[in-house]
Amino acid sequence: MKQSLQREWLTDILEATPSIVFLALWRSNVDMQLSGWIGAALATTLLVAFRYFRIQFNPIMLGINVHLVIITPLIMAAFYAGALEFSDVLVTHSYRGVLVTVFVVGCALIVFSQRGFIGTDGLPKRSRWMYSGLLLAVSAATIFWAFTYTGGDLLAVAVPMVGMFGLRRYLIARALDTNQISGIAVLGTGSLLAAGQDTDPA
Repeated sequence: MKQSLQREWLTDILEATPSIVFLALWRSNVDMQLSGWIGAALATTLLVAFRYFRIQFNPIMLGINVHLVIITPLIMAAFYAGALEFSDVLVTHSYRGVLVTVFVVGCALIVFSQRGFIGTDGLPKRSRWMYSGLLLAVSAATIFWAFTYTGGDLLAVAVPMVGMFGLRRYLIARALDTNQISGIAVLGTGSLLAAGQDTDPA
């Protein structure tokens, strides 16, 4: 159990590293384009490594890292294609737009992943759909909040994101308490589950 928790904490840290590095560079007045490319490179490396070693992704962190992978190349592609207004819109909303990417990734996970957006094994199909749907509804609400709230980015993005992590933890804990989960469940933001046996990336 101790070793399992240590591995869970390690994957938690690894999944969060690209976004932490990006935010640290950005807030340190490092060029935003350079910060974006560094974040994209780190996120790409992490996604490939997790897939290669068959480590289970946290569904919310997966959305954040996918956003880091695509947003800077998309902005630069629009800029060099001459779509300057579109590029400016992407830059303006790049930070709050992470919530949109998390929502889109959540939709994809519900459709294509056996774990759904809740991102854990062992749940009955009905519970998986119900919990994933609830998490997706909250994700949609965070988008509305972020793009209508006129205050700072901390309350617009960070607080709703923390709320989503908390909700996911609560739903999994509830499933455990009511004996809905068979086998191992994940309460952290990442863990190694049946490494080498599971081929489902999410």
